[in-house]
Amino acid sequence: MQWERIADVNLNRLNESLKFIEDIIRFVIIDRGLLDQVRHLRQEFLVVKKALPIAGIIRFRDSQKDLGRKSGFDVAAKKNMVDLVIANFTRAKESSRILEETMKCVYPKVSNKVKKIRFRLYDMEKLFINYFARIFDPSLCVVLDEKYVKRHRLKQVIEVLKKNRATMIQLRIKSLSDRIFYDYARVVKDNLKSCDIKFIINNRLDIALACGADGVHLGQEDMPIDVARRALGDGSIIGASAHNLAEARKAEKDGADYIGVGSIFATRTKPDAKTCGLQRLRAICKAATIPVVGIGGITADNYKSVRKAGASGIAVSSFLFEGNLKNNLHSLTGDK
Repeated sequence: MQWERIADVNLNRLNESLKFIEDIIRFVIIDRGLLDQVRHLRQEFLVVKKALPIAGIIRFRDSQKDLGRKSGFDVAAKKNMVDLVIANFTRAKESSRILEETMKCVYPKVSNKVKKIRFRLYDMEKLFINYFARIFDPSLCVVLDEKYVKRHRLKQVIEVLKKNRATMIQLRIKSLSDRIFYDYARVVKDNLKSCDIKFIINNRLDIALACGADGVHLGQEDMPIDVARRALGDGSIIGASAHNLAEARKAEKDGADYIGVGSIFATRTKPDAKTCGLQRLRAICKAATIPVVGIGGITADNYKSVRKAGASGIAVSSFLFEGNLKNNLHSLTGDK
């Protein structure tokens, strides 16, 4: 049996995939803990290679006559970095499984080592997917408050937001039934497929789970952040409202992915909201190590002051929907 040729191609595929994954950690994710894990995995793979007669295996290589050399049946278009990472984890898992099976008869101890690598790959893939799921751009968060959702055709609104630089959408419904809330949420979620805009549900953990939203935004009186994390999992975005420095520090300590600070100015969406102003926002931005989003009364006339105070982004509602949505979006992104 020419097991050497099977081993050769799969050793190469596994090695190449692990190196790609390592480079993604080094230059894209930049996470020391993940880097240590993948390097340890590559060291385990090196132990496997040392236990095999690599020179002898290479002598059986005949890539010129390989029937799979020019095949394109398994080549799928990659849309983004997540697709590339998944593709390489898939190649690594497939190769490790084939090596495990191939080695059972000739090198059973090596087969067991490869099996351990395969299960490590399963665990690491989940870490990667969770990481990428929590990557978000907070620069322009559009708050779809129920008063504006009821006045506009939701699908058309989503299309305008997709085409005009919105980066996050938060659905906020307080007085409508759960069924209506869920139905609205499904419309938003369904119309954001194949789109980088993150979808956040305000307050309601159950609605976020039911509709498959990217995350939830929690107020000071809502579910504790750590409880929400256990329910939603590590792949969900959790935002938290803060009105002062103490609340912001606690939100970050509890595991929030971003902090919504406000109301920065008086707002028509929440007339009773207390304003915290730019000075408090500036102090929170200086202390926080996670993104801070300013919210409340933000318009084309004052949004730059919010960004200059250190906010990573702005959350806007009434200004956008009380007028021409497209033009108002452009006025917040510097477009003419």
